Amino acid sequence: MNPIDLVKYSLKNAVRRKGRALLTVVAVFIGAFTFTVTSGLGAGVNSYLETQTSSLGAENTVHVTASASTALLSERLDKYDPDLTSAVAGTSAGILSEDDIAKIRSAVGDARVITTTQTNPQYIQKINGDRYRFVYNGYWPEKKVSLLAGEQLDDRPGSEPELILPSYAVEPLGFEDAAAAVGQPVLVGVLDVTGTIHEIRARVSGVQERSLIGGNLPFGNESFDRLLQDFSANGAQSHSALWYPYALVVSDDVSETVEALRAEGFSAATAAQTVGDYRSIMNGVLLLLNLLASVAIGAAMFGIVNTLLMSVQERTRSIGLFRALGLSKAQVFTSVALEASVLGLLGSVLAVGVGVLAGMTGGPLLLEAAALSLPGLVLFQFNVGGIASIIIGVMLATVLAAALPAARASRLEPMDALREEH
Repeated sequence: MNPIDLVKYSLKNAVRRKGRALLTVVAVFIGAFTFTVTSGLGAGVNSYLETQTSSLGAENTVHVTASASTALLSERLDKYDPDLTSAVAGTSAGILSEDDIAKIRSAVGDARVITTTQTNPQYIQKINGDRYRFVYNGYWPEKKVSLLAGEQLDDRPGSEPELILPSYAVEPLGFEDAAAAVGQPVLVGVLDVTGTIHEIRARVSGVQERSLIGGNLPFGNESFDRLLQDFSANGAQSHSALWYPYALVVSDDVSETVEALRAEGFSAATAAQTVGDYRSIMNGVLLLLNLLASVAIGAAMFGIVNTLLMSVQERTRSIGLFRALGLSKAQVFTSVALEASVLGLLGSVLAVGVGVLAGMTGGPLLLEAAALSLPGLVLFQFNVGGIASIIIGVMLATVLAAALPAARASRLEPMDALREEH
C-alpha cells in the first residue's frame, strides 16, 4: 500500500463510526477551544501591560522612595480655589531627605541619580481660560505613553517646557479635542515659599490615552520640571533643608541597583516590577484556565484510546487481510496513528477557528458589557505562531493517545486475525 492509499484508508476509518468520531472531535474541540481563548486573552492582556510598563518609565530606571509608592487613577480636573493655597507644601511619609539622597548615591555608585525637590504646583489653565487644580506626576526620563494625539516629550537639552496632558483634561481646559490641544500653550501656577504665585508657560506636546497603571496625571519634560522646582524653592533661605518626594536611578543593571537600595531600607522598583503584580495575577488566572483545558484534552485522549481500540477490534479481520497481502507492521501502526491525528486535526482546527472568531467579536462586547474604559486594550490577540502551536500540540496529544491501539493493531498476525470471529 503506497503512502497515498494509506492516508485514504486512514481517513475512511477515522470517520467509519460517525457517532464515536463526533464525540471524540467534540472532546478535542472543548480543550483546544479553551487553549485558544486563554492564549488570546493572555496575549491581549500582556500586550496591554507592556504598554502600561512603558508609561511608568524606561526599563533602566528605578523609582526610589522612603516608603511604598502609590499611583492614583484620576478621572477629572477640579476647579482651582485660591483660598486653598498654602505657602509650604508640607512633608509626609515617603519624603526623602538630603541624607537619604546621599545614601542613594553611595549605594548605586556611578549610576545616574535624578532628584526632584518638593514642588508646589497650584493650577493649570489655557491662556485666558478657567483655572483647574494641577496635580503633577513628575518628571520621568524616557517615559513613553499611549497617545491620542501629539508626540512624546522632547527631553533634549535646551528644549522648551512641555507637558503631556491626560485625555480628561482636554475639554475642561477649553480645547475642542485632543488634536486641537497639541502644540497649544498652557499656564501652570506655582506657589513659592513666600506665598507668591509664579506661572510657567508650557507647550502641550501630546494627550495621553486613559491608563490603568501609572496614573492619569500630567507630566512634563526636564525643562518644565526644572522650572517647577526653581519657582517652588523661590524665596527659601540658603540654609533651608531640601526634601525630595522621590528619586530616580538610571542604571545598566537595575536588578543589582534595586537590591542595593532595598538593603539600605528604601522602597525601590522598576516599571516592570511595578506592573509585575498585575501580570502575576493575570498569569495565575490563565494558568487555572489552561489546567481546565488540559483536563478536557486528557478526557479527549481517553476517548481516542477507546475509539481506536474498538475500531481495531471491529477491523481485526480486515487488518489481518491487509497484513496477509503485504501490509507491514509499521504501516498498520501508522494507519491507526493517522486516524487519531485526523480526529485531532478536525477538533483543533474547528476549535481554533471558533475561538479566534469568538475572541475578535466578543472581546469588544465584553469590555463594553463590563463598562471598562481602557483605550488601547484589545482583550484577545491572536498570532499565527500561537495558533499553530495549539493545533500541533493537540495533534501530538492525540497521536500519543493512539500509541496503545496502534501497537495492538500492529502486533496482529495475519492468520490469527483472519480466524477472529465477531
